[in-house]
Amino acid sequence: MAEIRNLIVDDIDLFRARLSRGFGRDLDSDPESRSRFDAIFELDRTFAAYDGSDIVGTAAAFSLGLTVPGGGSVPMGGTTIVSVQPTHRRQGVMRGLMTRHLEEVREHGDPVAGLWASESSIYRRFGFGPATHRFSAEMLSGRVDFLEPADPGGIRLAEREEAEKAVRSVYETARSTTPGMLTRGDEWWDYRVFADVESWRGGKSALRYAIYEADGEPHGYAMYRQKAKWDDYAGDGEVSIQEIVTTDPDSHRGLWSYLTSIDLFPNVEYWNLPLDDPLPAMLRASRAVKLNLGDSLWVRLIDVGRAIEARSFADDGVVTFEVADPVFADAGGVFRLVVEGGEASCERVTSSPELELSADALGTLYLGGGDAIQLARAGRISGGQGPVTTLHRMFRGDIQPWCNEIF
Repeated sequence: MAEIRNLIVDDIDLFRARLSRGFGRDLDSDPESRSRFDAIFELDRTFAAYDGSDIVGTAAAFSLGLTVPGGGSVPMGGTTIVSVQPTHRRQGVMRGLMTRHLEEVREHGDPVAGLWASESSIYRRFGFGPATHRFSAEMLSGRVDFLEPADPGGIRLAEREEAEKAVRSVYETARSTTPGMLTRGDEWWDYRVFADVESWRGGKSALRYAIYEADGEPHGYAMYRQKAKWDDYAGDGEVSIQEIVTTDPDSHRGLWSYLTSIDLFPNVEYWNLPLDDPLPAMLRASRAVKLNLGDSLWVRLIDVGRAIEARSFADDGVVTFEVADPVFADAGGVFRLVVEGGEASCERVTSSPELELSADALGTLYLGGGDAIQLARAGRISGGQGPVTTLHRMFRGDIQPWCNEIF
């Protein structure tokens, strides 16, 4: 049985090599890769599974803030870099790593953990449920025709140093109102968001920064790459959007108009379009945007009462539910949720529950994008139709949650 313990400085390079191999990659040869690791990973939140002196598994937590319905933010342990060497699969290494990681998140005082699942079949057993979804979007610029004319005249292209202030400002405005978005510290901005390592580009260009301005103030931005391609001497290049964030309809329409009108680059793709993004409704032919649905952020409540009381609710009501925690026996139990004026009180009680929820179902509901009625039909919630409907109306948010990046 592998031994799970905190990573130490002397083992960082071995850890990085085993992590890369665990995901089928070679160790990043960029000379700054070790500096990036040191900047964003906390050793007391990073774990290795040891078999003798070798590392056979990895896991860590980022210290993140998660925006919840109502605009508040809760500390979140960002589950990341979970890997097991192929020689040690089905030997309990994954369970050992995840259990120790979740214990650390609890000890750290984070009421919530969250992750992007490399395999969707793994994480329900640890209490995670898919709380946000996304579309991958593809379009040909020649088919994109806006119902209302867009004015891309407010767009300017900027280099990273010039763009940084505008990008940060726009991002924070959007983050403060969008459930599922994440806080970003200086190290995160410098070593992840703005980092533009050549080996990360996949044959595409360096990052471009398009800023939408009105009255001298930034209202939106797009970060994207280009890849030139020629077909019978005609430009057939690609625009690959890394991130687009806007704060009003004009900036949204203006940036998308710009991105779909770059000469010689008719193929436009974006991997992370929000479910409620207005782009298809802005077009004369909504089918011009090909959409493919996928899950994104998975959420797991560590402290049920604290997490629930941190968010606001769309409907008032009262419901008593029981949650069975698959890792911490004392974290589950029966809770009475009372919402008045959108504010919640969630306390343990000894009375019988009206509903029984799996921990992953509660995670799915948490950010306001889940469907309690659908989860009940799937067997993840059990109880009477009345309490299920009450739970659905209370948890459902006015804004579709969206997580802006993989971590």
